[in-house]
Amino acid sequence: MENRQIAVYKTNVRAGQLLEMEKPLTFRTGKETHEEAVINLYDDVHYQEILGFGGAFTESAAYNYHLMGEKNRRKFIEAYFDPKKGIGYSFGRTHIGSCDFSLDTYQYMDDGDKALASFTIDRDREYILPLVKAALKATGERLVLFASPWSPPAFMKTTGSALFGGKLSGEYMDTWAQCFVRYIQEFEKEGVNIWGVTVQNEPNAIQTWESCQYSAQEEADFIKNHLAPALDKAGLSDVKIIIWDHNKEQLYDRAKVTLADEDVRRRVTGIGMHWYSGEHFEAVGITKQAFPEKQLLVTEFCHGLYAKERAVTMAERYAYDMIGNLMNGVSGSCDWNLVLDMAGGPYHARFGGCSAPVMYNVAEDELILTPVYYYVGHFSKFIQRGARRIGASKYSERIQVCAFENPDGTIAAVVLNRSPRRVPFHLKYNGLCARGTSTPHSIMTLLFNKEQK
Repeated sequence: MENRQIAVYKTNVRAGQLLEMEKPLTFRTGKETHEEAVINLYDDVHYQEILGFGGAFTESAAYNYHLMGEKNRRKFIEAYFDPKKGIGYSFGRTHIGSCDFSLDTYQYMDDGDKALASFTIDRDREYILPLVKAALKATGERLVLFASPWSPPAFMKTTGSALFGGKLSGEYMDTWAQCFVRYIQEFEKEGVNIWGVTVQNEPNAIQTWESCQYSAQEEADFIKNHLAPALDKAGLSDVKIIIWDHNKEQLYDRAKVTLADEDVRRRVTGIGMHWYSGEHFEAVGITKQAFPEKQLLVTEFCHGLYAKERAVTMAERYAYDMIGNLMNGVSGSCDWNLVLDMAGGPYHARFGGCSAPVMYNVAEDELILTPVYYYVGHFSKFIQRGARRIGASKYSERIQVCAFENPDGTIAAVVLNRSPRRVPFHLKYNGLCARGTSTPHSIMTLLFNKEQK
């Protein structure tokens, strides 16, 4: 009889457990078989490859990092980016120009400067780049970054404003494409590589903050005639292009139009999505089936202002959405702001703030690692870049399950229980069986070696 142990990491906030190791489970072989209360894992069935998990390096997050005392800066970087002591973030987002979670509206060049002679990223050197560089160091340079614009500069817009939607003016399309190039090049000079870019954050929205609208066809035209040629001419053909970058309910509708042109389809690497219009896991799966070669990436998601009494519910929603997305083909998951102050900011041109997995009490110089931080850690800490999702099935709707085979030969399975009941289970894998229990309102990661050692 083979006895193989399974490491168990659990978060049960009500019991005071925060990503803590529990007594291991044990795989056994023999005559013991089960048909009921089973979670099955199938490592001979493979799906998408994982790129990583992380969050956004907004100016607001970077400003809060700047305000921290030295001890908390170290704690913050370790908590997020150290793969052993922290939760191993390896995926992140920056913004090209200002966004709603900047201190104010800004652009990289003088008004009317079509030649970009005045272009400078000095604004990003003040807060954003120091945070990015600290994260890069902590990850061992494993941090994959993509960049998104919220709006072209006001003088390039049909409305003359960076706020309240509007469109990119035709005469500035080449200039705007060159802004992408210059941004990437200037970050490279700082030792920061930009892996990819999205064409536009939320191109279907008119927001009170920085925003710009593109139809699906306009996105395709901008890629084909302006952005891709500009990147290629600058020797940046390896920079990935990500389309949509908005809510899941239109994921397939937008992708099938933007990618109808074969030239565009060949150049586009990924399709980005947000969660603000609902789950729509089926739309994610349909899009992956229609475009199997594309990486599906969650490029933003967050809750409203942090509330301690709703902290567990907020964390459960994060994990539930992450599992649903992963089970339908998502390769990477990027949360919104890495850290915000207790008012959910700073921010501008908005009517309120948001929450982040880590909140910062500026007055007390206190970091608060919320339950969301620990729940996300059950994915980011144990599912490695290059992991492949494997087949999994569960017996009850009270739990959600996803599982992955890591490059180092370990299997990681995440089990989420949002119900008020204990859910016993038998974990079955390649003729082995282990008994376990998912406790009410908890999340656990089960980790074991694929082969007996």
